[in-house]
Amino acid sequence: MDLIILAGSSGNGKSTVGKKLHELLKTPFMEFTWIPEFRSLNPHTSITPKEEEQIAFENMMLVCKNYLHHKFENIIVSDFDDVRLLDLPIQFRDYSYVIIALYSESDESIKERIIQRKHTKPENEESFDDYNFSINHNKIIATRKLLPNEYRVRTDNQTPDEIVERIISIINEHQPMNNFVLSQYSRNDYNTCFNEKGFYN
Repeated sequence: MDLIILAGSSGNGKSTVGKKLHELLKTPFMEFTWIPEFRSLNPHTSITPKEEEQIAFENMMLVCKNYLHHKFENIIVSDFDDVRLLDLPIQFRDYSYVIIALYSESDESIKERIIQRKHTKPENEESFDDYNFSINHNKIIATRKLLPNEYRVRTDNQTPDEIVERIISIINEHQPMNNFVLSQYSRNDYNTCFNEKGFYN
């Protein structure tokens, strides 16, 4: 497997699962939010949040493909804006990959995890705390049409170790789907952090 892409709303354990997979597989693990913010590095350049996200996405693609060029396997990537999942089958059409969509059937579970995470983070470290946004995002993930090479894995009824075990099972049994038509998928069915003015919701 070339790439393991973790998707899902906040509160579904992407970071925890990603770190456990990283430790188990001994492979690179990257979260999209780790890509430096362009505006912070160059405050004299005018750029919208949406343009910033585009640059960060392109940078992440270059990083992933550089690892692949150097023959790394099982590269773990997480935290893309949900609508970006539609771009990944195009970017990685020539590679073997799976998208693991983590979801919960319990709104309360997501709320509790986000509240707990906020209280356990260091005071100087920001933490996403809009659990209503995450609950709505989770509902989209749980019900929308699966993309090529995408699997849904429920999180509120399993421990992180059990989730990792399930993902490893998926990877071992996966049969790549490379012949697909993305025009059958609508971007309206995916969550985005941007509103009509180009700012984060």
